[in-house]
Amino acid sequence: MRLPRTVAASLVVALLLGCGLLPRGGSGNAAPEPAFSVDPEESDTSVEDAVPPPVDLDAVFRPTFQTTEGEVNAGSAFLVNWPDGRVLMLTAHHLLGEAGGMSREYTGAELPGVVSGVFASSVDDENIEIASSTMVSLPEAVSSDVDIRRDLAAFQIADARGAVVLDLAEAPPEPGDRVYLLAESGEPGSRIFPAVETGKATTPFLQFAYDDEVDLKATSGAPLLNSDGKVVGVNIGGDAGKSPVEGHANSIETVVPMLERHLS
Repeated sequence: MRLPRTVAASLVVALLLGCGLLPRGGSGNAAPEPAFSVDPEESDTSVEDAVPPPVDLDAVFRPTFQTTEGEVNAGSAFLVNWPDGRVLMLTAHHLLGEAGGMSREYTGAELPGVVSGVFASSVDDENIEIASSTMVSLPEAVSSDVDIRRDLAAFQIADARGAVVLDLAEAPPEPGDRVYLLAESGEPGSRIFPAVETGKATTPFLQFAYDDEVDLKATSGAPLLNSDGKVVGVNIGGDAGKSPVEGHANSIETVVPMLERHLS
């Protein structure tokens, strides 16, 4: 049975389905300790209530990448409106490597010669399908193991085919702000997963604490939203071993400039 298309305040927020790929990096790559901590069990908290943002559930996609190693089914993806009127599909670069079942890690400079296209369908409406054979060349893109800020892949979409296209936020969240992962969950009806931004103001990627215990699996590349339902980041993964569970995302603060440098 198809879910209601619009997430309302009455939507029951359930457990997160995430992608558990962590930055294993050595010096300089590990996630810093948060400067703002939140205990979701405390009743006396200054963090605003988790009211699901107004967003269409059909905005979550499962991509299948056509590559020289065959089809790669991995992670999540979503569409955004670019300022010049184009529509882009955004996802995580690390899915096109060992995390996605490929033989090795590829650099952003290599990928246009490895990936010939992508096909994706909405997780809530199988009739909503999109495709692209135009990958945006992002030479500096790398896996989050190396640098979360450059873990990005993008495709130009010529025909959105009635799919939901999200808007980019004007600014990233501040420590203490509510954020929401929009992702497919193993439990029916679960799509919106609330968290609180906990990273330092100077941290160049987003770091957040989920409200509930979560299973981090298969949502790298999903959108992270603000309370207005606008994209503030591309989900990269997190640490399910922490309490509360910690999430990481590539912030629009680095995603947008990276795309601006290479979109012609």
